[in-house]
Amino acid sequence: MRATRQLRVFLALTGLVALAFVVWGWVRWKGQAPERAAWTAIRADLGTQSARIDSLKRALASMDIELDRAKRDLTAAGERLGHWERQAVSGRLPTPQHRQYLRDIDRYNEAVDTHNERLAVMQGTYAEYSALVDTHNVLVDSANALQRRAVQEGIQLETP
Repeated sequence: MRATRQLRVFLALTGLVALAFVVWGWVRWKGQAPERAAWTAIRADLGTQSARIDSLKRALASMDIELDRAKRDLTAAGERLGHWERQAVSGRLPTPQHRQYLRDIDRYNEAVDTHNERLAVMQGTYAEYSALVDTHNVLVDSANALQRRAVQEGIQLETP
C-alpha cells in the first residue's frame, strides 16, 4: 500500500511537532536547573540546621538542669552563712566557728562563681540557638517561596 502525499506530509509535520515538544521540554528542564539546585541546597541546609537545633535544644535542657543544681548549691551555701550569722553574738563568733564561717564564705563564693560560669555558657549557647532558629526560619520561608513558585510555574522539584 502506497502512502499518499497528504499522509506523508501529515506524518512529517506530526514528527516535527513531537520533536519540537521534546526539545521544548528539554530546554525548559534545563532552564529550571537553578531552581532545582537551589531546592536541593535548601533541603540539605534545613536538614543540617534541624539537627543542630535539636542538639542545642538538648544541650540547653542539660545546662538548665546543671544551673538548677548550681542554684540549689548557692541557696544551701547562703543558708549556712545565715546560720552562722544568726549564731554570732554582737557580730562575733568564737574562733573555731569563725574559721568554719570563713570556709563557708569561700564555698559560697565558689558556688556563685560556678553558677555565673554555667549561666554565661548557657547564655552563649542560647544566643547561638536563637540565631540558628532565626536563620532556619528565614530558610524555611525561602523554601516555601520556592515551592510556591515551583507550583505556579510547573517546576518539578525533588520530593522528600
